[in-house]
Amino acid sequence: MTRLSPFPMLGLCAALSLSALLPVPLAAQTAAQSAVAEGTRLIDTGRPADLAAAAEQFRSAADAGNPWGQYNLAELMFEGRGLPQDKVGAAGLYQAAADQGNAWAQYKLGVMLLTGDGIAKQPSDAVPLLDTASSAGVVWASYQLGDAFLKGEVIQQDLTRARHYLDRAARRNNPWALLRLGEMYRDGNGVAQSPTDAQTLFEKSATQNNGFAMVALSEMIAETDPVRAASLLAKAAEQGNTRAQALQQALPSE
Repeated sequence: MTRLSPFPMLGLCAALSLSALLPVPLAAQTAAQSAVAEGTRLIDTGRPADLAAAAEQFRSAADAGNPWGQYNLAELMFEGRGLPQDKVGAAGLYQAAADQGNAWAQYKLGVMLLTGDGIAKQPSDAVPLLDTASSAGVVWASYQLGDAFLKGEVIQQDLTRARHYLDRAARRNNPWALLRLGEMYRDGNGVAQSPTDAQTLFEKSATQNNGFAMVALSEMIAETDPVRAASLLAKAAEQGNTRAQALQQALPSE
């Protein structure tokens, strides 16, 4: 995989990568784990004043090569919470954690590479990272890959692989994967057209308050159950869904 370089934090990232290859004394491992736990506790307080202290705890663990210290510090750095925002530096930390097999770091780095969020787009590097994270059970990695293969905007469209990843995420009840897979069955896009399967998938997504699924379901049942269809539109419109709002305005007045 192409390395992400140069980084403003290259010295830190190089040290992190090197530390992952060297034996870490048990006492240092324990200290790093304790730092991650303390950093997490500080985050969980919900007090903005504790964010900087949490970042220092995670930095201590990251310096010792702890992948969760690297990942959590990257999260704060990516968002600019407790320390200045630095997406390039965050990518370097995600990389260090991903190299140690941290599935969430693989997912976050994969998304950055896929979308070009803060770093240059490298879709060819993003796909294997997201695939590894998906295989490890990160449901959003499955959705991101499925959606990307479905749309074919950043990577070449592949409806077979789109269905594979979306189905994997839908089986974990991801509302967006349920929506996209439902659209595939509704339209017969890469699968045999099945309004029944589409409606079932839209139902599962809509119950999780996905406004887009509510609109799709409303359109499917408009003739058979107009009362419920109108109710779904109203709920989606309240969420700010512009299509729902437009469809509401088009409904005949009583």
